[in-house]
Amino acid sequence: MNENSCCCIIVTYDIGENLEKCFLSIKDQVKEIVIIDNGSNEETIQYLRYLSEKNSIKVIFNEENMGIAYALNQGVKYAKEKKYDWIITMDNDSEAVEDMVSVMLNTYNSLDITEKQRIAGIFPEKIEKGLTNSRDYKKVNNYDDYIYITHDITSGNLIKTKIFDEIGLFDEKLFIDSVDHELCYRILNMGYTMIKVRNSILLHSLGKTKQKKILFKNVIYTNHSALRKYYMTRNRFYIWQKYKNLKEINKLDKKNFIKENIKILLLEEDKIDKFKMILRGYIDYRNNRFGKKS
Repeated sequence: MNENSCCCIIVTYDIGENLEKCFLSIKDQVKEIVIIDNGSNEETIQYLRYLSEKNSIKVIFNEENMGIAYALNQGVKYAKEKKYDWIITMDNDSEAVEDMVSVMLNTYNSLDITEKQRIAGIFPEKIEKGLTNSRDYKKVNNYDDYIYITHDITSGNLIKTKIFDEIGLFDEKLFIDSVDHELCYRILNMGYTMIKVRNSILLHSLGKTKQKKILFKNVIYTNHSALRKYYMTRNRFYIWQKYKNLKEINKLDKKNFIKENIKILLLEEDKIDKFKMILRGYIDYRNNRFGKKS
């Protein structure tokens, strides 16, 4: 296997010409790119049409925002029809560093047959765009070739196409947020593993990431919108319940949830609106209200 057996799925939403960096970073690393647009503004639609005509790429236009899981599933179905061995998913504002895909596949191909059979997905090392400097790259490249992980974000995820036949597609009831983690936990529960290749690099933006020095320590916070806090809360509680057998993973995520709320209180803007939406997210989880927030 090599990068020519790989289809890239990019989901777009109101990104406009800023998609260009993502597109250019990945286009020569894969066989084909399919873009699914989730009801974007006119600027984005016009740019996608231009991109499609210039590069002969497949673009699927949804009339409204159907959610990240729905759009990813459209891409997965397309890749399955085309019989690709691998699918890589990319956020529309992420950038693949040179040879990111081939480094992941070369690492996979170096493994013995038993280990290969157990692996469902491969992830790159993520570096936050807003916090990137030359030292970050050096640190990453000094790590071991790969490590086993329990979950990671969607962007840069290289996953075997055939695995979807066994575990199912992305969970559309979540709409956005935790869609990636839910799939990873399903993979674990089906007895498969995932690895992160430490010298394969993806530049990524996690919210509106900022950092502030408190007591001689740099504290990083994402500053997500109130609406995102709603989805993050609702879907987190759902996943904690659905995968309650993954006790250590859930225990760590619950600690992170508390830390994130403390950061909202101490550092972030729109505190009241965010805590209101966090409460609403919990209430909707309890009342089994999922999908797009009404």
